[in-house]
Amino acid sequence: MDDAQPIDLELAAGLVSALDSPLRLRILLLLSSQPHVVHQLVRKLEKSQPLISQHLRVLKQSHLVEYTRTGREVVYELAHPEIIEVIRELGDLAAHLKEGARTLVDDLAARRANSEGRSPQASAAIIGPPADVRAERDPGLRPATARPSHE
Repeated sequence: MDDAQPIDLELAAGLVSALDSPLRLRILLLLSSQPHVVHQLVRKLEKSQPLISQHLRVLKQSHLVEYTRTGREVVYELAHPEIIEVIRELGDLAAHLKEGARTLVDDLAARRANSEGRSPQASAAIIGPPADVRAERDPGLRPATARPSHE
């Protein structure tokens, strides 16, 4: 990574934020097949026009979609089609992480069932201090709080 260009983390965070919506991801996937006007997106996604317009505004601000005016309609298309590959990679990674988490939970459940609450590799016992440590020789071992009197 030393010879690669430095990453603009603020810019990357803005892009991740723009992708942080299942609906915006669905819009991008639809636009990957062909350009759409708002009413087509509304119909296909079964969402309200103001909601779709709001999400398109976020995607425009992050430079993920472009638009052109055709008469009274605004046609939206992907500005960077390679974002679809990023979305697919993120989906694969999410599935892999979910499967890994599921495996971990299953492994822990199996260990608990096999050990009946005890770890087979380790055990613990409550032990006292070593024989050569006595409270009368080490004042730090004596409680600092006086015992209650029974008067």
